[in-house]
Amino acid sequence: MVNAVDWVFSKISQDPRSMILTTMPALAWQDTPEEMERPGPALWYWLAGVTRFNLTPESILQAQIPMLAQVQGTAVITVSSETAGLEEPPLVENLSKDVLVGIYNTHTGETYSLTDGTDRLTGKQGGVVLVAKEVQRQLAEKHAIRVALSDKVHDARYATSYLESEKTVRQLVANNPSMITMLDIHRDAGRSRENCLVEVKGKKTAPILIIVGSDARLPFPNWKQNYQFACKLADKLDQLYPGLCLGVRVKEGRYNQFLHPGAILVEVGSDNNSLEEAKTSAVMLADALAEIIKEELKKRDGQDQTKPALKEPSAKETNEGSEDKIEKSV
Repeated sequence: MVNAVDWVFSKISQDPRSMILTTMPALAWQDTPEEMERPGPALWYWLAGVTRFNLTPESILQAQIPMLAQVQGTAVITVSSETAGLEEPPLVENLSKDVLVGIYNTHTGETYSLTDGTDRLTGKQGGVVLVAKEVQRQLAEKHAIRVALSDKVHDARYATSYLESEKTVRQLVANNPSMITMLDIHRDAGRSRENCLVEVKGKKTAPILIIVGSDARLPFPNWKQNYQFACKLADKLDQLYPGLCLGVRVKEGRYNQFLHPGAILVEVGSDNNSLEEAKTSAVMLADALAEIIKEELKKRDGQDQTKPALKEPSAKETNEGSEDKIEKSV
């Protein structure tokens, strides 16, 4: 017990800021630029989500410091069963034997205001879940790629959404050792209607932005593996559907990507898009992803021994860059 206490205090003394951000997620608002730019609505979402309108000091502290919530047995959050919240893809001829793709939504309530009249459905499944299911359907029915999808709501308490989705990610990884990639599907926010549309092959649709975490705050030694995968997907999107992808953006948070080398965060459209625009882009995302999956399978089978040069993030990708490419809701 003494050794454990000494270890904890040594970690705090080495990096007190990271320890505080880890145990009190609401302080890490720089991970969510949307909330920094619009602090009023963000604070309301946080207060309502964290406390469920019970604004007592005890409720707030228990939500923000998970260890305090374990003082009373009834307040402990338990991990759901292995099948809860997981959808099996429809049966398709020649469907891959193993699950090759995992999909989930950390901010499950994110939705598309042109369709739903609001940008978030607190405690419910928003439009991003339907986008995730469209990607799953396309991969299974069109490309015969088996997908494990979780539609579990992770952001009933918005400030702890990444802590909740971490449980889902760990479950997906443990149950599906052959997975090549994991997609955390979001939508962007704060863009004008004009900047929510890109033209792809003569048709207006929702843009796609890929987010990769790094080791800027917490240990993530292999984050460049995730970055390489993200770049492959972005390049394939550019090849198949020029103009659709806004590129890859490297951020300071980890977004649970440290749990799998192919884990990435994908923003499909923005709050000023319609659901149909986002689903149209989801179809194209699935096409590009399927090509990457096939290439990775060839490498596994030893059919492709080529090793492309590792790509390093540019200054533009690791900074905010041009205003029309700044993500707002991760």
